[in-house]
Amino acid sequence: MRRRNPMTCRGFTLAEVLITLGIIGVVAALAIPTLISNNNKRVVETRLAKFYSNINNAIELSEVENGPKEKWESIGPEYPMIDWYNKYLQPYLVTSKVENEEDAATGGSVLIYFADGSLVSWYSGGVTFYPKSSDYEYFTANSVSGRDFNGRKAFSFLFAPAGVTYNNSDIACFKYHVGKGVEPYAFDWDGTENKLINDSTYGCNVNSPTKLYCTQLIRANGWKIPDDYPFKF
Repeated sequence: MRRRNPMTCRGFTLAEVLITLGIIGVVAALAIPTLISNNNKRVVETRLAKFYSNINNAIELSEVENGPKEKWESIGPEYPMIDWYNKYLQPYLVTSKVENEEDAATGGSVLIYFADGSLVSWYSGGVTFYPKSSDYEYFTANSVSGRDFNGRKAFSFLFAPAGVTYNNSDIACFKYHVGKGVEPYAFDWDGTENKLINDSTYGCNVNSPTKLYCTQLIRANGWKIPDDYPFKF
């Protein structure tokens, strides 16, 4: 009978197994945060693009029934936001829930929830989109500064098809909004990428107090978050 060489059946030692597991752990620790971040970016990109398309399709459908958007009723104490929403948007949007936030002095606002988990807070012409509704709920429950959320968890749009008066600004400041539907925030934008990034008030940078241009920066990149985007996800 032929005897098997015991050396050919040698297994791994405990030390070798532990070293291997340690290497796997280090690789996973390095890779998993990147994978999570990339996935979060894809969620933001997909939901931003989807919202932009769906909300403007709804506005176009509403114009067939209600006439040019430039002549729609103005939101205010005499015409609350919820009434405006119910007339101009509700019949043309697919939502999972809508909540009314009353304010007799301003006309209030509405929260529009979508089936993909995103949410919109719509106050007069200001439209803030949250890719994850849970972020809005955390934002309000904890009184988090918008500076810490804008451009990362909250993204700013404007609906000002007829232009508006803002601190006595010339209507030219709204040239990227006049005659348009819901557009990424572009008040006083000069059309350059440099201003989107470096503007001291609205720019998409860590020192900006508002970061309102971040949405426009992503839109200008085809609804893809740029590789050199200043915030992590």
